[in-house]
Amino acid sequence: MPRSLRPTLFPGILLLGLLPVSCASQRPVGTIALEAPVPSPPAHASVKERIRYWEGHLPRLSRDDQSEARQCLGELYLESGNANQARINFYAARKGPQSRLEAAQSSYGIGRSYLLEQRASLAKSHLVTASKGLSGPEGEECNFLLLYASGKALPKTDSTMMARLQPYLGSDVRTPVASSNGTAPGFADVSRRDWGAAPLLANHDPMAKPFRLTIHHTAEPATTQRLADSYREMRDLQRMHQQGEGWADLGYHYLIDQAGRVIEGRPMHAQGAHAGNSELNRGNIGICLIGNFFPQPERGDDYALAQKPSGEQMAALDRLTSALQSHYGISDSQIWGHQDLKQTACPGPFLNEWVHAKRGD
Repeated sequence: MPRSLRPTLFPGILLLGLLPVSCASQRPVGTIALEAPVPSPPAHASVKERIRYWEGHLPRLSRDDQSEARQCLGELYLESGNANQARINFYAARKGPQSRLEAAQSSYGIGRSYLLEQRASLAKSHLVTASKGLSGPEGEECNFLLLYASGKALPKTDSTMMARLQPYLGSDVRTPVASSNGTAPGFADVSRRDWGAAPLLANHDPMAKPFRLTIHHTAEPATTQRLADSYREMRDLQRMHQQGEGWADLGYHYLIDQAGRVIEGRPMHAQGAHAGNSELNRGNIGICLIGNFFPQPERGDDYALAQKPSGEQMAALDRLTSALQSHYGISDSQIWGHQDLKQTACPGPFLNEWVHAKRGD
């Protein structure tokens, strides 16, 4: 994100003498002019709208901010599948002043743009350069793609990472998914990769440390326990939320089908879009049972009668909530039904009764 969008940690104080060496060596030191912040695009904006936004703002940004805006555009074009435009923007970003990390991120973007076109031989040198400056999850993913570009055996990885990297891998590439060792995706029986999830989009906030859970229903009748039907339902819900609502992904982190299978929804590192506004979603794990548990006769005969969650669903809900509570230290008092947080019939009387019993009210 461009520097003019970042919050000022010490308003009105110029700490020129305290700049770290690594930063001072990358950028010319002189008088720092405080600029009015540039408003970021709305969180619900689609990828195309965010691209138009940054391209429209480019001429009015400072040279430093233009470089970072180009980085943003590169990532957005990768997300939209336009490898050539992504590459153009990453190269343009490299022409501006960049820190060592930013330069590595540009090289990583260029490498991924070539992989998006399945031109592994051209991607390899850029990934090698990027790997020398990246660390943490970004460095891990870069090294994984470097192994792929080099034609080497791929290690086991978790389903969330695979969902992010799948667009850059050949359609025939399938790697073993590693055990999550107690991390949140490991609580699911079915991974995003299993049901064919589309990638998480850019218009999301990072997930704060979870401290609450909210229970929902899909409000769509469920009449089967077949796994293939659950996969199809997941893809339909994701398409509805991404394309219909303009969200980054499914609103919920976990879903439970009629057979009691826990299905991984939105990755846990991304804040959900299920409880209402951003504050209600902060630190809030969204759990949704597949089915329509409140009568909706206005939608037709199929919706007129409320379903009841299956015994398998309720058993899975007990297991999942207990596991998440233990893992994140969430108290019973922080388990909510959707209608506890906003005016809605969701998740229906059966699940509301379960929520109130769990909270002890």
